[in-house]
Amino acid sequence: MTDQTLPAPTASLIFPPLQDLGLARENPRFHEPADEDIPRLAETLFAAGVVIPLAIRPGRKGEQPFMVLDGRRRRFGLLHLLAEGRIDPTYPVKCELFESKAAQAAAAVLPSIEHAPTHMAEVIVAIGKLRKARMNTRAIAAALGYDELEIKRLEALSNVHPTVLKAFRQGRISLRHVRQFARLTDRDQQEELAQSALHGHFHDYRLQQAVSGGRLTVEDSRLALVGLDRYRAAGGRVEGDLFGEMPDRLLDAEILQAAWRDRAQPVVDALKATGLAVFTAPDTGFRAPDGFLCLPYVMERSLTPEQRGELADARALAAEAEAAIGVDVLAGEAAADVLIPWVEAKLAAAAVPHPGMRIAAVILSPDAASGVEAEFFGVEIPKIEADEPDEADESYADQDDGAASDISAKIETREVEVDVEGANHVLHETRTDVATRGLIRDLADNPMAALTALVAQLFKHLALFRGAYRDESAVNISATPYSRGGTKPIPALDGEVRDRLKARVTAYAESRLRPIAWVDSLAHGDKMALLAELVAISLDLREERTSRVRRAARAEAAEIAELCDADISAHWTPDAAYLGVHSKPLLAQLLVDMAVEDPRAKTLKKDELVTFTAEAAAERGWAPQILSWQSGVIDTEAVAPDEDHEADEADGAAPPIDEACDAEPRSDDETATDLGDAQIAA
Repeated sequence: MTDQTLPAPTASLIFPPLQDLGLARENPRFHEPADEDIPRLAETLFAAGVVIPLAIRPGRKGEQPFMVLDGRRRRFGLLHLLAEGRIDPTYPVKCELFESKAAQAAAAVLPSIEHAPTHMAEVIVAIGKLRKARMNTRAIAAALGYDELEIKRLEALSNVHPTVLKAFRQGRISLRHVRQFARLTDRDQQEELAQSALHGHFHDYRLQQAVSGGRLTVEDSRLALVGLDRYRAAGGRVEGDLFGEMPDRLLDAEILQAAWRDRAQPVVDALKATGLAVFTAPDTGFRAPDGFLCLPYVMERSLTPEQRGELADARALAAEAEAAIGVDVLAGEAAADVLIPWVEAKLAAAAVPHPGMRIAAVILSPDAASGVEAEFFGVEIPKIEADEPDEADESYADQDDGAASDISAKIETREVEVDVEGANHVLHETRTDVATRGLIRDLADNPMAALTALVAQLFKHLALFRGAYRDESAVNISATPYSRGGTKPIPALDGEVRDRLKARVTAYAESRLRPIAWVDSLAHGDKMALLAELVAISLDLREERTSRVRRAARAEAAEIAELCDADISAHWTPDAAYLGVHSKPLLAQLLVDMAVEDPRAKTLKKDELVTFTAEAAAERGWAPQILSWQSGVIDTEAVAPDEDHEADEADGAAPPIDEACDAEPRSDDETATDLGDAQIAA
């Protein structure tokens, strides 16, 4: 045991003026200049004063009265305040005076080598504790001399899951990663990722995906056409990144999408005027809409010289139109004036190398450079042989996809007979198309029948599990408005229903309500009428080929037609468009069915006979029985779908031919009439 005892502490705290303090050469960092953080330290000193005294010794010959052994940066901070004129040279500085040689040596060396550096995690925790002590951001910033933004950033970091800071202390993640964690609102997800870091399995990309996934920012391609000012004027909110590392975030996706659609509407209208079916989608890459085909790739060397020249001219016009599109133009009010010529030029260029197809549909999507991107789709130009109809393949029953439950497999359907005698595929499709439109009209006028059809569909989807679709709406029901390529609605049939729905869309827009609130505000009768119209427009009974008879769908159509006493002749009689796909013998048979006995009919040319037949039908208010869905149903013993299918297979019925693109359609959020987010505009 030693006789030496610890020296008793002596009162050595003094307050010499700043002008009397110099920097001692014994200071380990005597030669280092002031660093870039001195101004911030100066703010802390100005706000809180000198909390930890400077260690000084008496000055020697040629030195200032007192020399700083430890506290070099605090002295620089005070000198910074002096240079700014915020304190004067006589400002008293809190110091501890060391007079003995041993004490001076210890004061100069030990604070630098014995002091444990403070980890940034401890600073973050300390700020969090100050906030929990109900000290507000401004007060903390004022007390420490920090900028309020810096305190807010430290507060955000202090709110991460404790496991995150633990991984940070251990060096498993960096401060940049902690800032990323602070952007995650799900603390359970924070803990999961931080635990993987503690176990040595942290992957930066997973954190990046968790933060950036679904994040809508000012870099969104829709903003090129909408403009930030227009988005804000519509009520859209913008949130800046607290750490200044990521693009500003847009908080109102619906407002941005609605604004983009509004800006793109002139382009939609211009394309619709050309007879195209127009859709919009959130991005490119969608498969062809129902009833349309992707344009095949064409090698230019396979084109004729005339086609190559025409294609080069069309592309030159498109390039010239695209060159007129600029950032300022897109954000301005005259954006449509440059976009419409460009899209029309692209349409012309797309049509040149595909002489066997007709461009019939387009999907418009946002584009950061041009505001709008257009992807075109077509339909095959039919080759109609009027006097030599195609031989009809034997029909077959729709195959079950295997997803139905045992209960649904036992559902019986009424037997259906379909007359395709003498009809080629085009005529058959036209018949089923017009018949569908007729049933749409009658069902739209009968809300109770529509209610029955809707409830039955819900029962199949949700109780019998015969197919279900998932979207981001509360009720998982999917529907698509009926269409047939670029064929326009028939005014007296589905056209009438579409006009009603357009009027309702206008009323909805004027109400400024959300869909559920708007429907709830309708009178009961209006609700029922709207229900009927929506269910009706979702009907799709068209059959593209005589070999693709949809027996189960036809049986349901017959039941619906019976419910609403459907009679297509009450609204429409065969017109030239419908009759034009009939051969002369079939037209003659229609006249026989109408009991028209006129010898002139045998001498008329095809076009004249079409007009003659249309006039005869209009005079009599007559429509072909084949357009009645009840005409092919036999009220005999019901046949189970599986048995019916097996019987067809035994007869050698051909399987369905998929004429669409290979890619499946994407399904995203917004409305039941979307391609994903694709809003139908036709």
